[in-house]
Amino acid sequence: MNSSPDPAEPHSRPSGLLRGFLRLIIEVDESRRWTHRVRAALLLLLLLAGFGLLGYWLPELIERYRR
Repeated sequence: MNSSPDPAEPHSRPSGLLRGFLRLIIEVDESRRWTHRVRAALLLLLLLAGFGLLGYWLPELIERYRR
């Protein structure tokens, strides 16, 4: 019998939208140029506002069409 542990599975790297979101967070925190920090912070705020509006308007539209 082989009692050695199974090799660890390699961690998958984030890709697509998740990777872009993580890059924005890191850029706000660690970018050397203040213009890059401001741009990344504004993009994150716009993303947050977009999710907020989507979370408000989507249920409202569904409720309107259900009547």
